[in-house]
Amino acid sequence: MPVVFGPPGGLDDFTAIPGQKAAWHTAMSVFFDQAVARTEQSVGRGNSQFFNPARIDPAAPVTRHVISWTGFPRSLLDGASEAQAHKEAEQLLEGVVGTRRVRFRPQDEYLEWHATRDVDGRLLAVDFTCEGPEYWTALAHGYPDGVRPGPGAPTARGSIAKVLELYRRYVSPRVRREDLLLRGRYDPWNRWNTESGAMHLTHPSNSLQAEIFLAADATVTRQRGGQVLTDADELIGCARYGVATRASDPTIGAAVNGLARLGARVSLLAPVGLYIDSLDTTGWSRPDGAPVGDYWRVLRGSGDAAVRVRYEVPASEGFVLGDIRIGGEPIEYAGQIAEHVTMKLTGIAAERGRHTRPARPCEAASPPPPAALAATETEPVEPGTRLR
Repeated sequence: MPVVFGPPGGLDDFTAIPGQKAAWHTAMSVFFDQAVARTEQSVGRGNSQFFNPARIDPAAPVTRHVISWTGFPRSLLDGASEAQAHKEAEQLLEGVVGTRRVRFRPQDEYLEWHATRDVDGRLLAVDFTCEGPEYWTALAHGYPDGVRPGPGAPTARGSIAKVLELYRRYVSPRVRREDLLLRGRYDPWNRWNTESGAMHLTHPSNSLQAEIFLAADATVTRQRGGQVLTDADELIGCARYGVATRASDPTIGAAVNGLARLGARVSLLAPVGLYIDSLDTTGWSRPDGAPVGDYWRVLRGSGDAAVRVRYEVPASEGFVLGDIRIGGEPIEYAGQIAEHVTMKLTGIAAERGRHTRPARPCEAASPPPPAALAATETEPVEPGTRLR
């Protein structure tokens, strides 16, 4: 039967907030409906291979497909040394989002981090997060920014108090309520989520909505000169989804497009989220030359769907994170760790061979960005609705 969208990683922050779980389900369903509508602009109404799993219950079997990539920004390595890229990854950028000038991290692979250092500059701990900003604006106010609940949609008001509690638990006990607000609304680019910490994603390209739209756009098969495209770089250049210089977007797009070429219905596994999959410490050593221990702690989410992780050496070990060596080189920057972090999302496919569509020519311009479609009214979706 159709799914009910739960929070990423099975988080329980919504539990005590009236209507919040239902509001999240409704908002996520809106994102999927918008993604389908984007695809139909290319293939025609009713012809999208991407589907909203809250509305459509595809015929069995439904198979899962894990898509993975490395967490360090590939774009920073283009034309730069690794040492330079590691340093730049921790320097905030400035840019305009909507009508606001904000500061954000240049970490654009759906993984962002904040490093803690001692007075001598040695690395002590790194907090990694892949939580989308939509989750946090919904937690604060009931619905993600830009999504307006329509008639009959679940009522939810969110809880700034819960947001404050989580910031104090995971970022700093010094966080104040007013630090998190801008003109009475939760500010995703507040200082405790930028220069002083990392509670969730800040890069404008890093969002759940962008992930969903990318997956939908990638279900349109493409051809150039009558030749169906299969190469990841050719596909993203032709279809103009995502950002070609990232590791994540071309990888996700190529994997999804491969399923679409099989004539399958395609969507994302619920609960929908980008997840931190694993850390490979092969070749890492302690100061005494012995292999490192397991210093990887999942703080939010679950082992197979982690959304917040800390890497920190316990005090009992007698050394700090900055004393660890990777391939003989000491860890000076958190990016050295991020290069060994694997990210993932999981696609689903069903009804293979039943939804083959003619390959479309390349796009002359990029599809409208997520923000262009976000400010729509929600439509309540009842669990159990079956649309085929």
